[in-house]
Amino acid sequence: MSRISRYVYETFQDIAVTSHMIQWRRHGYLLDETLTTTGDILQGRFESTYIVGSQSEGSTTVGMNSDTDFLMCEDDHLVVLEEKGWRRGKRNLLAFKDEETPPQFYKLCRMELNRPGYVTEPLHSTDVVDDQGRVLVSNKWLDEAMDRAFGDIVQHKCTTRGPQVSQGALISHGPSRSPVEEVDMVNALPCAILPEECQFLFQRPRPGHWPEPKTLEYARQCPAFFVPQGPANTLIEVRVLQWRLSTTLIERRLMFDLTEVQMLVYILLKMMRGCYIKPQFDDNLSTFHFKTAMMFTIETHSPDIWRKDNIVACTIYSFNTLLRWIKLRYCPHFTTKGVNLFDGKLSRHELQQLESVIMQIRDNIVWCICNLEMDMFGLRIKNKMGIQVLPVRIDNPRRQNIQKIQKKIIVNVSTSKGTFIEYLALQYNVMGPDEAHERVTRQLHHLHSMQATGSDLEREAASLYIPYLYGYLASIRASHCIASNQPVTQDIHRLYSLSLDCDLMSGKLKYASMLYCSGQYAQAAQMLTHCEGLLGQDVAHYCGCGGREYAHQSDRYLEKGLNTNTADLLRTSSTICVKFSRHELPCVPEHLRYEMYRTQTQEDRKKRHREHGWMDLVVIDCLPFLFYLQFLVYKQMGQPYRQFKAMQNQGDYFTCLKQKQIRGHGDTAANVLAHCFELVDRSNISNMAWNRYQMSIKAYPTNNAAWIHLIRLFRKHFL
Repeated sequence: MSRISRYVYETFQDIAVTSHMIQWRRHGYLLDETLTTTGDILQGRFESTYIVGSQSEGSTTVGMNSDTDFLMCEDDHLVVLEEKGWRRGKRNLLAFKDEETPPQFYKLCRMELNRPGYVTEPLHSTDVVDDQGRVLVSNKWLDEAMDRAFGDIVQHKCTTRGPQVSQGALISHGPSRSPVEEVDMVNALPCAILPEECQFLFQRPRPGHWPEPKTLEYARQCPAFFVPQGPANTLIEVRVLQWRLSTTLIERRLMFDLTEVQMLVYILLKMMRGCYIKPQFDDNLSTFHFKTAMMFTIETHSPDIWRKDNIVACTIYSFNTLLRWIKLRYCPHFTTKGVNLFDGKLSRHELQQLESVIMQIRDNIVWCICNLEMDMFGLRIKNKMGIQVLPVRIDNPRRQNIQKIQKKIIVNVSTSKGTFIEYLALQYNVMGPDEAHERVTRQLHHLHSMQATGSDLEREAASLYIPYLYGYLASIRASHCIASNQPVTQDIHRLYSLSLDCDLMSGKLKYASMLYCSGQYAQAAQMLTHCEGLLGQDVAHYCGCGGREYAHQSDRYLEKGLNTNTADLLRTSSTICVKFSRHELPCVPEHLRYEMYRTQTQEDRKKRHREHGWMDLVVIDCLPFLFYLQFLVYKQMGQPYRQFKAMQNQGDYFTCLKQKQIRGHGDTAANVLAHCFELVDRSNISNMAWNRYQMSIKAYPTNNAAWIHLIRLFRKHFL
């Protein structure tokens, strides 16, 4: 057993399931979670987003292709457990039980908004009035909001990705409603206090070595939620009026406390479930059953057994725990009293079959491990044992797997950051300049408070957002100066200096754009030269705009990321596209301002959907913006060699876009390149500009400012 255990441990190392990568996954997903929640708060949304399950736990492998699970808490609501718990300023709901509600399930009734007491009239089409006159909340209540939020995205993905999304409907898995298969999204309502049945975790007798007192104290601070799911095997009219109590954050906290070996045992259990149990029992015996078995096994067994040379034996112990429950026909919940996790999942006959299957796995554990297909795990074990596995090639995918994990997490974090920046700019777009200025100032104050008193993750999230807000504030003030022909003040330059490290280049390019538009060409040229010097193989370029998603990450960048804090990596070695709101237009070169007005026709509007909000902004990728600004600045400074060099770089970038079929904002890159041709005084230059605008339209026929420029050129030369 010890030898095969060592092989199992080494194989996990080979496929990048290491202590370092587990921690790296956790930090990345928790940072993504914190960025999203912070962004929602700053936008005035009453919602907290949590990333739960295997991705944030680190309990997965590349070969598992695990979903990402989101729990979205409606923070403007509050579920209280007694009437006196009512709180002003919240949409209060009272949770109660009756003869129809099994353990872990509750009914929720609506309470008055401005005073304690019950609502007497339904507030939503799905509400039901019971025989006592209480207005009960259906667990279908939030589906309508999900349909509104994601319906157009689903329809768009159906038309562009074909069978990946079925019939334009949200995909349902239990309480989850999501637009795509890769994610599970669960709406949740916060519970005011931890219910008595969840105190079971902290009150029951246990050996004492796990969970440790500090872990339990931390878990006690985690909130509980109500999620829209009724008990299975009940009448639909009964089921839709019940909500399930969820302690997912408590469970996540406990999983974070597992040692490396304990995590590997749990992952091995999940792999064997996927290969040997799921084909027969689907998700009726879920990973949550195995997680529960794992927790009880850790709690009841000595901490001395969890060693690298004892992984297989520990796996058997966990199977024994599950087998004991199957024989009893009762699977307890680790955090909630009185719950049988087999209820509504497995019939007595299925439990008998399951008992036989798990006994076979346990009794033939080495054979089962050596024949695991996921991640070619079994073949890798056999290779280490010296068993002939040819002609199958067995390589070590550690580096490739690490890069796959890195790419996904860094793109997620970068996209969350970029989405927030886009939404802020769109919010500013519909405000007056004074209101926008006041909003940015308030948001900065909130972020500085987070930086001073928040958790490590909150401080990290704030550090990523603060420079962007200083950039907006500086551009709004500078735009007022430029529009009124006043000099840009030193205070504005100081604000720009606070925005320069928002990422590697976008803040600096915004500053350079202002310098150009205010006639400070020498300073602009100096900043642009500095930006050009920052480019290299260890720099990544991102765009998260809907329909233009793009991520280029070199091997050197990813290697750097393994030993660099994610926030620092995004600040020092990454770029995202540059965005300007309408209050910043005086800081944008005149030709580029047309990008804000790309939507001109009814056909343009039909082709737009919820993911295309960025089309109401000026948006351009960093590299074409760098080269375009250099061209404009050097033209003003009378430096034709450097001007043409910038234009050549612009052309090379555009050629690279075409050859590699890179997305991003290729239409805007083509449009500014065409403008460079327009500004060069040559006999065939109008044809070259015309050609670039047509290339832009060929790539993106609608919502493209190139149409405006073609009409302008036609009028200029032919009318």
